[in-house]
Formats: sequence, C-alpha cells, structure tokens
Amino acid sequence: MNKPCKSAFLLLTMLPMAAFASHISETMTLKNGWNAIYLESTPTNALCDAFFEGAPVKSVASYQSDAYSSTRQLADDGAEIAQKPLSYRVWVPGDDVASTMSALSGGHVYMIYATNAWSKTFVGVPSAPKQTWRATSGDVGFMNLVGVSADTNASMTAKAYFGEGPFGTANGIAYQIKGTKESDPTFSKFLNARVTMQGGKAYALTATKDSDWPGVIGVQGEGLVFGSDANFASIRIRNCGTTNHTFRFTVERSALDADTQLPPQSLSRRLPRVDAISEPDYTNVEENVEWTVTLAPDVLSEQVFKIDRSKLDNGITYGAILAIEDLGASKMRVRLPIVVRHAATGAVAYPAGLWIGEIALSQVSELGDTNRVPVKAGGTLKMSVMMHVDTNGTCRLLQRAVAGVDTNGVTRLFKNPADVPEDVEESRRISTVMMSVDTPVVAATEITNPKFGEDVDFSWVVGATASDNPFRHAWHPDHDGKKADYSDYLPSGDDFSLYANPIKPELWSISNRLDFSWHELGNRALPEHFPYNADETTSGVVTWEVGGLISKGPIKSVGTFTLRRVFKAAELE
Repeated sequence: MNKPCKSAFLLLTMLPMAAFASHISETMTLKNGWNAIYLESTPTNALCDAFFEGAPVKSVASYQSDAYSSTRQLADDGAEIAQKPLSYRVWVPGDDVASTMSALSGGHVYMIYATNAWSKTFVGVPSAPKQTWRATSGDVGFMNLVGVSADTNASMTAKAYFGEGPFGTANGIAYQIKGTKESDPTFSKFLNARVTMQGGKAYALTATKDSDWPGVIGVQGEGLVFGSDANFASIRIRNCGTTNHTFRFTVERSALDADTQLPPQSLSRRLPRVDAISEPDYTNVEENVEWTVTLAPDVLSEQVFKIDRSKLDNGITYGAILAIEDLGASKMRVRLPIVVRHAATGAVAYPAGLWIGEIALSQVSELGDTNRVPVKAGGTLKMSVMMHVDTNGTCRLLQRAVAGVDTNGVTRLFKNPADVPEDVEESRRISTVMMSVDTPVVAATEITNPKFGEDVDFSWVVGATASDNPFRHAWHPDHDGKKADYSDYLPSGDDFSLYANPIKPELWSISNRLDFSWHELGNRALPEHFPYNADETTSGVVTWEVGGLISKGPIKSVGTFTLRRVFKAAELE
C-alpha cells in the first residue's frame, strides 16, 4: 500500500532572501492559447508586471492545490458553513481590480493564456515541488493540476511519473491542457500508459484519494543554508514512492554570473557510518561530483554537509545548487539552493572567540636530571584551560571570564564579573585552577607576535605573597614571610643561594611558561598544521615549565591539549 509523504514534507515555498546567491536557469515557452506551466524557481524579477512585460499574455492563474485543505468554518450553532475554496489566484495585465496575485513563485503551477507564441529564459531561486491532491471519484468536473519537475529534455509517461502516488497505477486518467478559446480551455484525455510528460509543464490528473504527495522525491528542509557562522547544514530526502528508488545527487554551479561561487574544497558531505561506533568521515564535494542513495519506500536519508570557513572571505555570500534526480522511470528532479553567508553583520570570523579545553600532561622531567628531559609519567595530569583569540589571531590565556548575550543578541565576553553591564543577560562565569587568580589575563609573548595556530607562549608568575600561592598560609606565623620574632621579613625565596644560610626564606614565587604548538600528528618534528574543523575543535602539543620549586631549574612537563570554540566574542571587555 502506498504511504504518502506527511504534510511536514510539503516542500518549499518562496525561499528567504538569504538564498539570493543560488540560482538556476529556466525557460518558459508559451504557445498561442492555453498553457499549463510548472515553475521550478522563483524568478529574480518575480513581479508579474516585470516578468511578462511585452509578452502576449492576457491572463495568468496560479493553481492553489491546498485550497481544499483549509480550516473549516462553523456557524454559531455549530453547523459547517459551505465554502467554495479559492482554487486559483489570477493576474490580469493592467487590471488591479481583477488581479488577486502580483508575483510568481517557484514550486507552483500556472495556467497562462497567450495570444501568440512567446519564450523567455530567466534565472531564479529554486524550490522543491509541493502538491496537495484531492480525490476525484464522484466529483464531476474536478481534476488535480500537477506540474512535472524534470529536465525539459526528459520525457516520461504519466504512469511512470505519477503512478506511485494518488494518481494510481491502473485507472488514473491524465489530460493535456490546450485550446485557443479564452473562455474554455480544452482538456485532452490520454491513455495513461502512453501519455508523454515534459519537464516544466503541468497536467490535469484524477486521484484515488486525498494526499500530500510531491512526487517520488520528498524533501525536508529549505536547501543547504549555512548561517553567518554555522558550520553544518543538512536536508532529509524521503522515497515517497511504492518501490525502491535510487536518487542521484549533484552539486552544480549557480546559474547567475554575479553569484560568488564556492571556493574549491570548501564544501564536504558526511559519509555513511560503517558501524555503530565509528566516527563519521567527510569527503569533498566539488562541482559536478555525483553520488547516489538507494531508498526503500517511505525510507528517509539525511544528507549532512559542512563548510570550511577558513577558505571563505569575510562579508561574502557564496552560492551553489544541489540537484537530486530519480534514476528510475519517473526521472523526477529537485534542485535546492546552497547558500553560505560568511561573517555577516554581527558575526565573528573564525577563529576569534573564547576557546575552552583541556591539557593532559603525560611526561615530566625527573628531579635528579639536570638536562630536564621529560620521561613518561606514572599517570596523566589533566587541567582545564581557556584561551581568547581576537580578530587578528592574537591570544590571551584566561583564569576566568564571564560570557553573556546583550539585549541586541550579541555575545559578549568580560574579564571580571564586576564589569558585566545590566543589559547582558544569561551570563555564565567560567574559570580554571591552572592559573593564578591574581593574574586573570596573560597575553602571549609579544616578541614574535604569535598567532593562534602557531607556536604560542604564555608566561606568568604566582608571587611569593599571592593569595593563591600554595606555600603561603596567611594566618600562620610560619607562613607570613617574617622572622620568628616578627621583627623583619625573611630573605626572598627566589634566590636559591640564600637557602645555604642559617636562616632560610619560607616563601618564594613560582614561574610558569606554557607553550602551545600545532604540529602534524602532534609531533614537534613535523611542520605546524592548523586545519579548519567544522566542529571548531583543535589540538596540539603543550609544554609546561614550572620554576621556583627546585634549585636545579624548572620542572618540565609535556602532553597534549584540545580546545573548542564555545563563545564567538571577538573582544574581551
């Protein structure tokens, strides 16, 4: 039994303005008399006055297939009010009173009366087909007007294109719409097995039941529309037929020359998992690259894509087209926009923002080793770490930060909780124990002007009298830095030669030098490697040198780090 696609798959209406960078090319060809036309896209000049300027067109009617599924109206006594659904909206040139529509829209069927042959090639934003079917049994004079979404050079029978839907495979009747009499179009009946359909045209069809059925290809989603900072986008494709279908996917170039095309190797798609525990892998999708998906009836496939924003320029909107074609007898085709907006107003370009992650130290130098060469430790020491990156790639290590969103919807980041203004809501305080609370912000070494993704060094000191110095107890007389009689302070512990004196210092500062490096395979012997990751995670090797604990020199630890961008705030306020 056929399972029609659910109403959630009543596919695209006119796409948002964000999709202006993705266009296809269509040709509308009219002959003298009545023409039934299916539009695959919304023209760039969609206003009827502009689109049909100079055309020999006397009327255009847009078929409203879902008119009969509108909400019922009831009288005060509960009785249903009889309604005559509005099946068509019309445009009459120069007659605003008679016209009930003003613009064309993709995914719709139009009845057009022309007084002469006419043809126009145009570009528009594509939409997937949408169609509500109404059962015609017992309803004399009513038929469903349905468009064919296929290549204009393709031809197929009504049984092949519509047979797996409510049209039926045995008793359905198809009609071609023609005729030159303006008041009365002709419906020419064909035996469905021999009806030859053409892409871009529409036909009148009977139906065995009410249904929302767009064709064998059902689409959920408005194409692949990446927001100003989104890295992933997906669509869901359902086999709405009654037999197995193989769908071919192709990425095509936008048909409008003014559109900015996607850079090479910037778009990739997720490959199917080979087992339940494997990580998903991605493969690059270039223009004209094809892949296929075979689906059983009513089975859905999610196609997930990611964008490499490191290959995009700020402030640019890129576009392409995703084409889906049934390789079976229906030859149905759906084309959808691929739109990538990069660093639009209010967005933060990669990699600026707050990165949070973990350091895992697994090697440490031995106390008796004067060469300070780290060796494998008995365990792994893990600590959280926070790093802020500005729009120039300059890094700062943070002990604490407060993130929130202001009333304008902008994510903001503050060094101290006291600096958060009242208009920032849902603020969140984040901190790490790896740094001194007296040093909440540490800038990277300024000598080489390091950038995120390169070798970045941070140095700071936990002072001898710092509130979080682990060797100081503020309320204990033996940990206040004074002599036993409180008469004076002891010598500074930072000079190790003083430890040979009879009276030894009790407090000393602790120096820290933390080095982050991005290298291939985590091997410092290999070149630096900082690839963009759509998950916005990164990793590398880390070295931590701690001085002031032993006289032989700093203790050196080595391990790895992982970071993920969690707040896209370019400024640390």
